[in-house]
Amino acid sequence: MRLQSKPEWMLVLCTVIWGGTFPAVKYALKFCSPWLIVALRFAFAGVLFALFLRGAGRYWNRQLLLRGFILGVFFFAGFGLQTLGLQWTTTSRSAFLTESLVLFIPLISFVMSRKLPSLFTVAGAILVMAGLYLPTSPAGFIHWNRGDWLTLVCALAFSLYIIGVDLWSTPDTRGLLSTVQAFTVAVLALPMVWYEGAVLSPHADFFLAMLYLILPGTLIVVMLQMRFQPQSTPSRAGVIFALEPVFAMLYAIMLSMEDVSYRAIGGAVVVTLGVVISETGQKALRSISA
Repeated sequence: MRLQSKPEWMLVLCTVIWGGTFPAVKYALKFCSPWLIVALRFAFAGVLFALFLRGAGRYWNRQLLLRGFILGVFFFAGFGLQTLGLQWTTTSRSAFLTESLVLFIPLISFVMSRKLPSLFTVAGAILVMAGLYLPTSPAGFIHWNRGDWLTLVCALAFSLYIIGVDLWSTPDTRGLLSTVQAFTVAVLALPMVWYEGAVLSPHADFFLAMLYLILPGTLIVVMLQMRFQPQSTPSRAGVIFALEPVFAMLYAIMLSMEDVSYRAIGGAVVVTLGVVISETGQKALRSISA
């Protein structure tokens, strides 16, 4: 797949890392309650982000704090609503509905800027949605439950987060924004930890899983997204991020965590094709025209 620039390759790397967070969370859940995982993950990530802020104190201001807080709220809402939705909906339906952000992002961007996405971006988004639908039950989307609606709102929250990163992340502010948003997620998760009751059984596997979730799964991937996503467009980034469940499936196969159907493999192929069309279609058309 030929992406048009280094920033978009870095966004693909984000999806590779995110794909690995699914088995990491699955292992961590054997020893720890869900919301405590979220609180610990983002609290430690926030501390590590803060270590990168030496000499950056001059950029602190109320506007930056507010923007970091807003990004944290969107991030928390995405994770929280997705977690709640999984109580009533299936994993495959959750993955499909979460990645509907590839449709939300162009719509929100159009409302904000009155600028239509390219035809190839739209075509790629449609193919991505078709590919994500393939592994699910065809009859399953006739009847919606509360989990489906919660997950759909989760996709909206993640869409707003991606657009917020595009608008507000700059070389001077991305470290500070990352720190504020991480601590915001951790603090907002604390009431949920109290509500569900904290459960923690220390084990080597738990610490290894958390190490992955904190370092590459949060610290590195957020820094990559903050740095490189603003060099693309929100719509293109959303389509690239749809590769996340594809890599999650590959990790599941490699780790023998679950059986993968032919429909799932076919869906992964269609998703990848959608990303290829979105990323290379316009360039190929210009080459043909020339």
